[in-house]
Amino acid sequence: MKNFISLLPLELLITIISFLPFKEAVKNSVLFKNWLKASKYTKNVEFDEVYFVKPDQSLETVEIQRRAFLEFIKTWIDNHKGTVLDKFSLKMSMQLPEVAEIIDLCAGFATQRKVKELTLDFADLDWDEDDVFFGDYEAPFELPKQVYAYVGLEYLKLYSCSFIESEVLNFHLLKEVSLGWMKVSLTAIKTLLSNCKMLENLSLKRCWSLEKFILGQPETMALKTLLIDHCRFEFDVFNVDAPNLQTFNYYGQMKFNSIELNTPELEEADLDFSLEYACVGLGFPLYNLVKNLSIVSILTVCSYVLQVIPSGPEQLRMEDNLSVQHLILNASMHADEFIGIAFFLNSCPRLGCLTIQICPKSDLSDYEEPFYFNLPRFWIDFLGDCECLRTSLVEVEIDGYRGHTNENLLLEYLIIRGFVLENMIINLLRDDSGQIVEPYSRLYAENLLRVRSGSRNLEITIC
Repeated sequence: MKNFISLLPLELLITIISFLPFKEAVKNSVLFKNWLKASKYTKNVEFDEVYFVKPDQSLETVEIQRRAFLEFIKTWIDNHKGTVLDKFSLKMSMQLPEVAEIIDLCAGFATQRKVKELTLDFADLDWDEDDVFFGDYEAPFELPKQVYAYVGLEYLKLYSCSFIESEVLNFHLLKEVSLGWMKVSLTAIKTLLSNCKMLENLSLKRCWSLEKFILGQPETMALKTLLIDHCRFEFDVFNVDAPNLQTFNYYGQMKFNSIELNTPELEEADLDFSLEYACVGLGFPLYNLVKNLSIVSILTVCSYVLQVIPSGPEQLRMEDNLSVQHLILNASMHADEFIGIAFFLNSCPRLGCLTIQICPKSDLSDYEEPFYFNLPRFWIDFLGDCECLRTSLVEVEIDGYRGHTNENLLLEYLIIRGFVLENMIINLLRDDSGQIVEPYSRLYAENLLRVRSGSRNLEITIC
């Protein structure tokens, strides 16, 4: 291997290294002399504190590791020979006196080499991703001045790194922005969208503000993807007017009272309220949210949605049909989710593909069943003449199948009443090593092969 690498031309090695994670490129540069030379021309640079600092060490050791990390950055930059960068990433949570100087050094290094994708991530490693009631995150550092003057950025990610909204004037090529772990005002978001005419993808993660979330034209004209990931705005009012938005993902708490989405080109939506713990009084606003998403062709909903939406104005279906053609259910297949599953199947007469991804159930402290039902007869009683089963549903896939009774009750019913069903794919639950977790799950899945099918063309695959 060593002899083979030594024979490769420098230009080819530089190309190979550009496709490798930065950590792997650095590790191999220790082994091969020509690899070391090529790595000095790499176009992808990632400095990450976690490669150097081990949090389980003593404070003195951590201090030494952090200073070694800073020295590594300076040495690497001094030895870099390339003139162009595609990606540059700096991730660290330390606040030593010399850190600001390092940040400026990195920003200058990246912008001078015409970087296209810039990541500055100063989020504290101790912050909990699953904390529902997170604090008012404050950004410890600000976007360096030389970045504001640079005009070549296409992708920008700022985590716990604030920016001056009035200085965002030169990012004319910016296509994607991700902001996280800090306070972000609606004014700042609107300024970004207004000044960056090519900005198509906006992602907000763990951001907070005391303002109501209202985005409208003309600043949203170019926006195609909006992701809101566990943010804390005043979501009692949530209005988005984005005529070209195609994808909307919302992960967080269910806090909407007034919802208005004017998104005529919307194609895909993903709703995840898995960290939510209460549901009383939220059935109606959740129903209105789904109603605003009625035009999407791909819809993903979580266990919370399945349990809560029947407590809204309608128990078994939307008043008006949804346009969904691919429905993705993140569900545990608990009986508490059955009514919600029936709700969506009844509401999607054009449904062509149903995907069930087995995941933990949302445990709601105040959940009450909308009505009593007989579990073995549920699908016969409440999904009897479902239009999509008769006319459009051709594929069903379940991922993480365990062989549980509730899983089989639905799959058996779909096999019997899916008159146009062509494919059913059953992916058994496996661990990270690929081993089957539930010992009898394959046996239970194979029993489904003996169920009399309502479709002559059905093929069942067990993986």
